[in-house]
Amino acid sequence: MIPLWSAGALTVLWLCLLLKVSRNKVAAKGYKGFWLAILSWPLLLSSELWQLVGGASPWLAAAAVAAMPVLLAGIYRNLLAMLWRKPKRIMWPFYTIGPGMLVLVVIQGWLHGSDWQQWPGFAPLGEPLSYWAVYLTCLIAAFLFLYISIVLIEQLQQYHHELPLQVVDTEMYHIKGLSGASGFAVGMAFCLAIIVAAVAFGFLPLTFWLTWFHLGLALTTLVLLAQLSRAHRPSPSPFDHDAMSAAPKMSQSTAQAVLKRAEAAVISQKAYKEIGLTLAMFAERAGMSASDICLALLAGKKTHFRGFIYQYRMKYAKQVLMGSDTKLGSVTKRLKLGANGTASRSFLKYLESRR
Repeated sequence: MIPLWSAGALTVLWLCLLLKVSRNKVAAKGYKGFWLAILSWPLLLSSELWQLVGGASPWLAAAAVAAMPVLLAGIYRNLLAMLWRKPKRIMWPFYTIGPGMLVLVVIQGWLHGSDWQQWPGFAPLGEPLSYWAVYLTCLIAAFLFLYISIVLIEQLQQYHHELPLQVVDTEMYHIKGLSGASGFAVGMAFCLAIIVAAVAFGFLPLTFWLTWFHLGLALTTLVLLAQLSRAHRPSPSPFDHDAMSAAPKMSQSTAQAVLKRAEAAVISQKAYKEIGLTLAMFAERAGMSASDICLALLAGKKTHFRGFIYQYRMKYAKQVLMGSDTKLGSVTKRLKLGANGTASRSFLKYLESRR
């Protein structure tokens, strides 16, 4: 009964999360895929919830894992929409694996329909050659989960690595918690795959292992959904990465022309005063291409957008300090030239070098 009550407890947590998302202004629910993911989650525990109210269906037990491609597709689309303005989605694993898992469920019913009711928890123990369809379905779900979790980590790492290219105050646009949740998902998916293999080959005679498998998937994906539902403030990358990688290296003359326009726009907009400024906002106001500005900064100044604006911001901060009685901590905090009112090392170095 412990696994069944655990399924009930997880469902209560899911309902609380759903209520929170529905009633509050959560950033993630505005992105594609979020509702697909959160509404398909209960399918993972459909068998356990049905047993909890007195029912029993081996078909539900076998088919529950087939919800994983749908759920993971929603999470994947949601995250990519948060990170990139023009996401390059790879959807073929979901389109191929989802129907394939349903076919395996039908094969299970055809081969083992008479044995289902006799299995504890509607799952066999050992005999991998006889019950290959059961084990293969679970292994596919586990490895798909492992693959997508690794992809999520890679996407988040790329986003944070490129953040200085497109925002000034990077700490405002960090996505917290999702990398840790994705790492947890990698570990859980790997452990679940090991458990299925151990049960199949008789090394782990775990009764009701399929129920625990469902619970492991449900718990981990619920953690991911909880992290997605936090009020993040992402800055979707404005770059067309394919076009940038295919474009020839920008010449110095072109870079200098672009930089001249960008520098004029910084001064006219007083962009160095704006906290939370992004390259997309700046480029739109200046009537320029964000990709062109990025390439020009890399080619002409060997710096990124954050470093470019920071030079103007530090120059302005120095003028404020020299022209008034304003304290260093106050200017540092207002212009975010440090942390917790403490001036950054680069700002102090800038002040010393220009005395």
